[in-house]
Amino acid sequence: MIIRPLVPLLLAGLAFAAEVRYDCLRFVEAGLAFDPQVEELRYGTEAKKNKIDALKAEAILPTFTISMMVGPAPGLKEYNDYYFNENGDTLGVEKAEKYDFSKMGPFWGVEGKFVQPLNLGQYRTGKEALQADLQQKSFEIENQLHQKDVEFQTYYYNYLLALEMKRLADDAKQQIDKAYEQMEEALDDDDPNVTQMDFLNLKAKMHTVKEAVTEADLGMKRVQLAIRFSLGLQEGDVFVAEDSVLLPRTEPLPSLDDVRAMTERHHPELRQLSAGLRARRLQMDLSEAKLAPEFFVMGEFEYVKSWAGNRSVMQKNAFAQDAVNRLTGAIGIGLRYRLNFWNNWEKYRASRTEYHGLQLKEAYAVNGLVAKAEEQYYQVVAAKEKMDALQESLRATESILKGAAMQYDLDKSKTSELASAYTQNATVKKDYYFAVCKYNVEFAQLIAKMGWSLKDFHMVYMVKKTGE
Repeated sequence: MIIRPLVPLLLAGLAFAAEVRYDCLRFVEAGLAFDPQVEELRYGTEAKKNKIDALKAEAILPTFTISMMVGPAPGLKEYNDYYFNENGDTLGVEKAEKYDFSKMGPFWGVEGKFVQPLNLGQYRTGKEALQADLQQKSFEIENQLHQKDVEFQTYYYNYLLALEMKRLADDAKQQIDKAYEQMEEALDDDDPNVTQMDFLNLKAKMHTVKEAVTEADLGMKRVQLAIRFSLGLQEGDVFVAEDSVLLPRTEPLPSLDDVRAMTERHHPELRQLSAGLRARRLQMDLSEAKLAPEFFVMGEFEYVKSWAGNRSVMQKNAFAQDAVNRLTGAIGIGLRYRLNFWNNWEKYRASRTEYHGLQLKEAYAVNGLVAKAEEQYYQVVAAKEKMDALQESLRATESILKGAAMQYDLDKSKTSELASAYTQNATVKKDYYFAVCKYNVEFAQLIAKMGWSLKDFHMVYMVKKTGE
């Protein structure tokens, strides 16, 4: 008896659990966390990190090999080695050994070689060059993430725009259907103020309303698909915005001086260029260093032990040497000079050319990025002016619509005037919502072109402005 009243609550809870609700900032953060393309962007630094790890691994004993082998070896047997003079007289005798293949036995051998370069300066320069290259790649990804910020904000405001268009189309359909029913009733009642022509004119305009409803539904489906992909939503999950209506952004528009200053201080492309310059300079230094000879330490050792026949004495000494048993080694300092000097020289010239090219780019990069941010600032100002102008026009068309509705209530023959006023109001309202959406997206572009993410803009600039 107690469970039955809880069933509707459980069903409502399941329905609510399938809704994913975010405001604009949290939607952007969720998109950056779940979008597979963002994950692919962030993975772009792994290759750079792997190069640094590979260089570190090659710094200590890049060549170090140990080989082992087992197999059969002949035995040794002693014999007397006599010395004779010119007359054939015996002068002496010495004990000697020779191979005895009738007494084969096992043997075990090990051989090792190592090479340790002494080019510590080249290692440090190469490591710093790779680290600088990793930094410039990180700044490049940061700039791309700012563009994803704009993309996610565009999805959010396009969703609200589609929501407004759907409401507008549904309201238009409702109003036209209502007017259609009223005119049918008037015709049935033989109202002299309503003619068949008025009825046909209204019916002819209904396709426009149906087309608007279809386009609004299509727009909502398209933006929902983009949002589902970005958030990685499961089947059955539905995104719902925290904002119920499309309104202009509430962030204060920075002044033009603030736009210029923040672009110079925060834009990741400038930091990427700085890191790229450092990486190219270090690569140029490394190419120049490789023109000189390189010092290295090299060593090797070999140990062979056999247990073939007639080795009872030698088995007692593991390091005894004979024709098979060996223990040898060597170590020394070497000098390596690359004879293909011109090839290395061309590599050095290529590195130097790239470095000077980036230096030329640095000279105008700041001015170019500031000019782009300034241009975007003017785009935002123009979008805001258009939005404000449409808002004033919207108020005027709403007043006209109210007057036409009052006239229609008094005189049913005023159908054309009412339809015209309603169409004008709906058209201006549609243009106004598009202008609001455009302003919001242009503002998002301005934030990105100043070098900020939406989160950093709110946490740093907005907090600073609030404190002032």
